[in-house]
Amino acid sequence: MTGLPESWTTCRLGDVVDYGTPDKAEPDAIPADAWVLELEDIEKGTSKILQRLTFAQRQSKSTKNRFAAGDVLYGKLRPYLNKVVCADGAGFCTTEIIPLKPSVWLDGRYLFYWLRHPTFLDYVTAESHGLNMPRLGTKSGRDAPFVLAPINEQRRIADKLDTILARVDACRERLDRVPATLRMTNPQDYSSNASARPARSSQPGPESVVAVARPRLRSPKPPC
Repeated sequence: MTGLPESWTTCRLGDVVDYGTPDKAEPDAIPADAWVLELEDIEKGTSKILQRLTFAQRQSKSTKNRFAAGDVLYGKLRPYLNKVVCADGAGFCTTEIIPLKPSVWLDGRYLFYWLRHPTFLDYVTAESHGLNMPRLGTKSGRDAPFVLAPINEQRRIADKLDTILARVDACRERLDRVPATLRMTNPQDYSSNASARPARSSQPGPESVVAVARPRLRSPKPPC
């Protein structure tokens, strides 16, 4: 990328986070009340958590990746679905999700927004392998482009995006309520109201008669 400030730099994702070496946990090491996150729990494109289930509810028998609160969770399977989450609590996830840990010089929200950036999305879509279930390989993930800004700039950018996207979500929620509002409206209300109105007469009313009868007063001509 060109035109970056002098204090910014381009690098690889693997230069700023430990990509592809998660802390794994076997089923017998996962508490019954622990949060277990699967890809199906994340809404594509929006990164919203659709459901939050425990290990006891899932009864999972496969190895999981362990994550902590504040980790950024990246879905490497079918990465074009853009499933990225900032974990608000500790838990365990499918191995198709890669936990990435921020650091003192890398803001987690900035990392979250970069992983959803069109530049990054174009890269992972092109680099994924597999026809039916494309997946981003570990080496390709580490080699992915990353733009590193100073930590204060990262926080400022993340704060700004938080504010803007919160407004977008609020607008989207209001728009989503429009169809329900329309369904609640009875079309007969309009027809009954229309029939209740007095018919407009083709004859001129008293106001129009007065207007026609009133002589037009011309303003006096200014003196020469």
